[in-house]
Amino acid sequence: MYIVLSWLHLVAATFWVGGMLFLSLVAVPLLKSSTDQAQAQRWFIGVARRFRTCVWGAIAILFITGTFLLSNHIDFASPSTWSSSVIGKLILVILLIVTSLSHDRIIGPKVRAIKLQPSTEWTSRDRILVRFAPWIGRMTMILGLAVVLAGVVLVRS
Repeated sequence: MYIVLSWLHLVAATFWVGGMLFLSLVAVPLLKSSTDQAQAQRWFIGVARRFRTCVWGAIAILFITGTFLLSNHIDFASPSTWSSSVIGKLILVILLIVTSLSHDRIIGPKVRAIKLQPSTEWTSRDRILVRFAPWIGRMTMILGLAVVLAGVVLVRS
């Protein structure tokens, strides 16, 4: 059972982090080099929305399998006995989920609404948000890679 749970956990993590790497390193550069920016933007939004739906399924799998796998390393009733590896990974996971939620549910919709307006009508706040939004996506990817590293450290310690 432990092997199956570990495998499911790794597949879900691979999907999430691999998808972020694909979007950041393959899809976005292609989007920026497109001659039809409007069509490329629509394509990317469709891909990102589909990916987001699948990611939240992967997060559910990660939460369920991670809880069972973690029960082999810690006593949930005694947080004071948890190793720094466990605490570090849990902090990174929480940061990753908060960042993903912020990106998907708050910042992304606001930026899409701003981009529907002519740029001449954007406020200075709108311009800052449009410039800042890609960095949230990059931060999510970096946090995802850090969670994977923390997982490796956890199982090796």
